[in-house]
Amino acid sequence: MRGGKQHKLELQGEFKKINPQIFNDESKEATKEWLVNINKYFEIYEYNDNLKDCLEIYQLQGKANLWLEEVEAVQWVDEQGTTWENFQQWFKNKYLIEIFYDDKVIEFHDLRLG
Repeated sequence: MRGGKQHKLELQGEFKKINPQIFNDESKEATKEWLVNINKYFEIYEYNDNLKDCLEIYQLQGKANLWLEEVEAVQWVDEQGTTWENFQQWFKNKYLIEIFYDDKVIEFHDLRLG
């Protein structure tokens, strides 16, 4: 099981203080904002990597939560979970690159010849 009892107790206390943003893969506009905000949250509270991993899994819902479970299964992540750095890389590859290409498609369609 990820994290451990002490981490879960710390998380429970933190969630009572501040309710960090949830990511659910339903709004492309919120994707980059979520990653920036969750990183700010981690900086403010100076979380260690294990706690970041625990928090990150609780902030993903819906399709995003299923996506992470699939990624971890494919990457053979052990019961200790993934690192925050790995998660960010996977997240950027999945969501931010997808948004970049979607924006480029829209830009291409909006082009008007001279």
